[in-house]
Amino acid sequence: MSTELRRISELAKANREQRFLSIAHHLTPEALYRAFRGLRRQASAGMDGLTYGEYEKGVEERLKALHGRLVSKTYRAQPLRRVYIPKENGKERPISIPSLEDKIVQGAAVELLEAIYEQDFLPCSYGFRPARGAQDALDEVGRVICRRPISYVLELDITSYFDTVVREQLMELVGRRVGDGSILRLIGKWIHVGVIEEGRLLVSKTGIGQGQVISPLLAKVYLHYVLDRWFEDEVKPRLRGEAHEIRYADDAVLCFQYREDAEKVLKVLHQRFAKYGLILQREKALATT
Repeated sequence: MSTELRRISELAKANREQRFLSIAHHLTPEALYRAFRGLRRQASAGMDGLTYGEYEKGVEERLKALHGRLVSKTYRAQPLRRVYIPKENGKERPISIPSLEDKIVQGAAVELLEAIYEQDFLPCSYGFRPARGAQDALDEVGRVICRRPISYVLELDITSYFDTVVREQLMELVGRRVGDGSILRLIGKWIHVGVIEEGRLLVSKTGIGQGQVISPLLAKVYLHYVLDRWFEDEVKPRLRGEAHEIRYADDAVLCFQYREDAEKVLKVLHQRFAKYGLILQREKALATT
């Protein structure tokens, strides 16, 4: 992490209520270059058709021009290319592929925003975070169930999470920490840009385009407020016994000492999620450990 980003992290950690009003200037040519080098060389091209190898030729001049467009506010996000990948249940998952330069700018923005949000995210969150992974989440589930007085587990699975995030509410939640208009406009461009599918431009009213570099971070921010902070600050203090949350991306388990606590939370979960446009799959049930 650069000295500038380390300073932002320190400020974010020292004051959890601080809004960062001027951070767009950290999207420097150097930050763009780091983001470019962080891309997968063999990743599929977006609507621009540009590959990593092609862009690498003359990359310094390309990034200089890209930075100039960011500074002059003439940068425009390109429509996403829609592809489908098979899921384990036989269905297909839609993936939205950005153009190469959009990937670069989003990567630099993620590096910048993570300096802030990694100070906010709770220990219960494991998905798409530095030095954390699915196995860590599974290990924590095992530790909680085996070592704490837990008897009931509630599994949460959100239906089409990336496609149902309410953009206006997402921007309101992001705005609690980020007040820089330039950064907010960039995020707005990325989440509202349309998708090209079979030669047609499709524009949806909800969602954050799974497949974009920025999407995992935005997904984490949304559930940080919708679930993690709510469960920690409002739910747990009202329960009779112990309760724990372990979440990996949009999959989570809530662990309870007492059945009455689990049932109490189960009753309000759907209402809580519906407030933010999210739907829980109802087949996920309360299980006894």
